[in-house]
Amino acid sequence: MLEILKSLGCKIKRNSDKIVIDARRITKYEIPEELMRKMRSSVILAGALLGRFKEATFSCPGGCDIGARPIDLHLKAFETLGINISEDTGYIKCKCEKIEPSKIHFDFPSVGATENAILASCLTEGKTTIVNAAMEPEIVDLQNFLNKLGAKITGAGTSEIIIQGVKALKSSGYKIMPDRIEAGTLLCAGAVTRAEILD
Repeated sequence: MLEILKSLGCKIKRNSDKIVIDARRITKYEIPEELMRKMRSSVILAGALLGRFKEATFSCPGGCDIGARPIDLHLKAFETLGINISEDTGYIKCKCEKIEPSKIHFDFPSVGATENAILASCLTEGKTTIVNAAMEPEIVDLQNFLNKLGAKITGAGTSEIIIQGVKALKSSGYKIMPDRIEAGTLLCAGAVTRAEILD
């Protein structure tokens, strides 16, 4: 993820458990294919780029070994926000003059699609509502982070999220939540090996 951010023009400083990201001079909105295919969550940057530049170009994400995981819900959310989507030689191109505040209704809850919809609509002029939104703790954490930056988001942790667009976001520090999947993986490893796990 840090390599992708660097490729877009971010400046990164990493010290121990703290990462400082300076995104003021981002100049690109195309995510390199070779990096995109290494990590499933790379698709989340599409919503952030669209929110900022009204344009994003990327390939289908990779990095997931549990089988095909389409991004159709992500694209459907973008289209509902008035974003034009086209595909060309393996790349998905998303672009619009203005993101339109809308009511997004997911066929089923998707963490990534919910996050992308939130990120894409933070800077709209009006209210966007996400119905049948994912309710995982990571959604709540994203809401808390963005609200600390100046966004106006409510409802995370429930099936309906409301984003009231703001004109700009500010810089801030934030301590992200622990990774539940990583913790679960370590617990399983301890159970299988009958080992003791120390934090």
